Amino acid sequence: MKLHKICSISLALTTVSLIGLNTSLPAAAATFYNVTDLGTFSGIGRSRATGINDLGQVIGESTISFGEVDGQPILATQAFRTAPNSPINITTDNIGGGGGETTANGINNSGRVVGTVQAFTRFTLSYRTSPNGYVSDPGSGIGILRANDINTSSQVTGRGLVNLDPETYHAVRIDQPDNNAAFNNFVDLGTLGGTDSIGNAINNLGQVVGSSETANGETRAFRTAANSTINAATDDLSTLGGSSSTAFDINDKGQVVGSSTTASGATHAFLTNANSAIDAEDDLGTLGGDFSIAYSLNELGLVVGDSQLADGSDRAFLYDGTELFDLNTLLAGDFDFVLTSARGINESGQIAATGFFADTQTTRAVLLTPVPEPTSMLGVLAFGAGAGLLRKRAKQKVEL
Repeated sequence: MKLHKICSISLALTTVSLIGLNTSLPAAAATFYNVTDLGTFSGIGRSRATGINDLGQVIGESTISFGEVDGQPILATQAFRTAPNSPINITTDNIGGGGGETTANGINNSGRVVGTVQAFTRFTLSYRTSPNGYVSDPGSGIGILRANDINTSSQVTGRGLVNLDPETYHAVRIDQPDNNAAFNNFVDLGTLGGTDSIGNAINNLGQVVGSSETANGETRAFRTAANSTINAATDDLSTLGGSSSTAFDINDKGQVVGSSTTASGATHAFLTNANSAIDAEDDLGTLGGDFSIAYSLNELGLVVGDSQLADGSDRAFLYDGTELFDLNTLLAGDFDFVLTSARGINESGQIAATGFFADTQTTRAVLLTPVPEPTSMLGVLAFGAGAGLLRKRAKQKVEL
């Protein structure tokens, strides 16, 4: 397994990082994260986290009750956006507005959220809120069928209908920061030679990643140049030896994470080098099972996602630049939940995750915050080096 650039940074700062850990975390060297249970809208439903910005605002979906019929609650899924480092507030955080089904797929540091709204037609519509705004605000509709991510300039990527006959969907990009000017005014990013494509993430340079059908019908991860359409000759990221791959996130260095099939047919998470294609050494492996998928990374190359254990159960993971960790082994305290998925990580190392709670037998969104909370870039780097120091303990806990 390749040691990516984050490893070199952590090793170069080992002495400084150890000093930081020894002076600020002498009794808590066995813990990584404090946990904030973000709760739900209704108290009886569920929630899940789908992303996080650098302020600690978490987005996701939660069920909300619209009353009862024959003693059974009427539930609908609504998008939420929390205040920084705070649980869900039913009064302020339901950005869906209480109408229909909504999802939250991406958030930027202005608090703008993109996602989807269930329409009364066979098509799904998308929205982009104003800063800390709501789906119901005038001008939030942006027309594309699925909005997946938004960058600091409020550029959006997703999947749009580019042709009605035959019905064709491509990865798209919206550049206008003014919602009212953006409706259906998207850039068709094209494909890698096939019919379909989808944009899953966009970085602050305007590079889009996602997946596309190739001319021979296979599915490949792609990464565009800044503010450019897909170039079939240069943007195919290849695979880990199998027939398909998908990209889910990209940082401003051009590193990409996602999942790919291997030569043996398993599906593994990957992390590329900056603006490079996938190669065999980008395989992040698994937590013991046959499956892993990477959903998010930050500028330091810390990666989060999901993986199977050897028994087939799902666990959230953190990749620290050298090794995959079960996030459940890195929590400060004992909890009655199991972290099954991690979908977002910010520049402070905070993670938006979802856990299965034994008390309610449902899922709830949680926010994981590094202990101690990094207050500077040096603190974040110390956290990255600390992950390597606790590798042995984490491995032992996974085997229990």
